[in-house]
Amino acid sequence: MNQGPDGPVTDLWTLAERLVPELAERTGGETALTPDERARHARRRSPGARRRFLGGRLLRRLALSARTGLPPGTWRFTEGAHGRPELVSGRHGLRFNVSHTEGLIACVVTEGYASGVDVERVPFDDETVRLLTTQFDEAQRAVLAGAPDPAAALQEMWVLSEAYLKGIGIGLVQGLGELRFTRRAGSGEVTVADGRRPETCRSWRLDLTGHGSGHLVAVAVDDGGAGRLRRHDLAGPGDLVPPDVPPGPWPAAGPPAAAWPPAASAAP
Repeated sequence: MNQGPDGPVTDLWTLAERLVPELAERTGGETALTPDERARHARRRSPGARRRFLGGRLLRRLALSARTGLPPGTWRFTEGAHGRPELVSGRHGLRFNVSHTEGLIACVVTEGYASGVDVERVPFDDETVRLLTTQFDEAQRAVLAGAPDPAAALQEMWVLSEAYLKGIGIGLVQGLGELRFTRRAGSGEVTVADGRRPETCRSWRLDLTGHGSGHLVAVAVDDGGAGRLRRHDLAGPGDLVPPDVPPGPWPAAGPPAAAWPPAASAAP
């Protein structure tokens, strides 16, 4: 297991959306995707949606290869019960999760620990604030109303909730109610209290971080609070081929793998 001096290491990768075409040119682009991924890519209606879909698929292969030193063409993926992409069983105990929004794509990689990530473009506009506020319960709305900056507090609560619920494998299916987040003084580390799943939440650690491009990123990891976050920001052309990734073109990914064993995971 990839352990640092301070415990398990969680790798957070971010990729600026504007760099997706260059990354695709260097890596073979759609030829690195499975046939199913290529079909799903083609069904995206807007150029931005197709760009972010492709960027997420390429970034996850790059992040997994940087973690292991294996070629990006190594990786085979399946889907869990809720459509969340997962690695085929037996691949080094690795877990990953991907999120994207306009301007930024994020991928988190862990070894042996469940994880989730969410990225949002901020600040939210007034209509988004109004709509998202209705998703929280009465106690959560009271916390937001009492915050020095309610809109900023909503943004943080939303990305933390999404990252945590993706990590535990249910996404937004059961709603956002009864979640409480507490930031540790002087850091971006956050603890969660989950009224619906009080035993589950105790081992989860969250990190909340800003991004210079006007984005907010939350990472949730089930590592008992013992690990640390290691960031890799791909913000310029020189960042696109990290030294730990084997050089050369990425081979085609081949046919999609069969889903074994079935995993009860959240939607991406």
